[in-house]
Amino acid sequence: MSILSVGMAFCDIPLRPCPANIMELDNYQIRKVEMHTGGDALTVAVVLAKMGAEVELNAKVGNDAGGKFVLSELEKNGVCAEAVTVEENYATATSYQLIEENGQRHFLVDSEINKLLKNTDVTDEQIQKADIIFMGSALAMEGMNDQEISALFQRAHKEGKITAMDASVAVTDSESCKMNLLRQTLQHTDIFIPSYEEASYLAQKEKVEDIIEAFRQFPLKVFGIKLGAEGCVLTDFKETIYRKPYKGKPVVDTTGAGDCFMGGFLYAFSNGLSMEECGKFGSAVSAFGISAVGPSTAVPDYETVLQFIKDSEEGTDNGIQTKI
Repeated sequence: MSILSVGMAFCDIPLRPCPANIMELDNYQIRKVEMHTGGDALTVAVVLAKMGAEVELNAKVGNDAGGKFVLSELEKNGVCAEAVTVEENYATATSYQLIEENGQRHFLVDSEINKLLKNTDVTDEQIQKADIIFMGSALAMEGMNDQEISALFQRAHKEGKITAMDASVAVTDSESCKMNLLRQTLQHTDIFIPSYEEASYLAQKEKVEDIIEAFRQFPLKVFGIKLGAEGCVLTDFKETIYRKPYKGKPVVDTTGAGDCFMGGFLYAFSNGLSMEECGKFGSAVSAFGISAVGPSTAVPDYETVLQFIKDSEEGTDNGIQTKI
């Protein structure tokens, strides 16, 4: 299956260690500064490509050092970048990550370019080539609001494609019903797996069971909630599966953990695995993702992930049985 990933592309610059009182200091020595790719659509695309999937990214970058870096990393990882637009008058979205010794993170972000992306930036040809249309960064892209994502997904469904979506951190607004922020889109979404914070914000519920019930009104084939260190919950509204995260990998940088999960989940789903097996695969990819600095730096190939799952579940009957 081929996957089109639409949404944010970032150049991430982690700065570590950053003391909590940095604004009171004139000078502080940090470790070597390196650039990494980031943004949920980009990270999901890279994860899928590392697994061996055919994947194309539709996003925007500037004609600058950050943009050149992003494009080079896409090429290196085997992601098709033909749908990535270079905008001459905007800088590539950049995130400076101030990371304390205890792992606490603070972000300085320039993401003006991401406001430009619209439904019409995705061509009919791009939709027709893909089997799954994934939208990352819902709630965080001004140009891709409910109406725009809904229009994209309706176009995808008319072509018989599967639609999938993740969300980014929601911002407070004056609407009394937060679900209205994505109500049209959710009518045309097959897979939606936000974080607990995002799902709770939309549903205006706190208990996981209540959040699931709030989303039952939509024709989702799979709804999930990423629970951070607690794992995830997945449901098709007939069966609900809770899954703890895999252990055995160091926790170095949790940036992009949810995106790694989404990439792993979509890869398994695109190869016909069950909802439970997709959850296992996504959890395993996420375990690799958080084991090094950078959202997808440590993500390996499919065979390595599969072996990790087998080793982690040796002696149980919980391993992935279906070979991709």
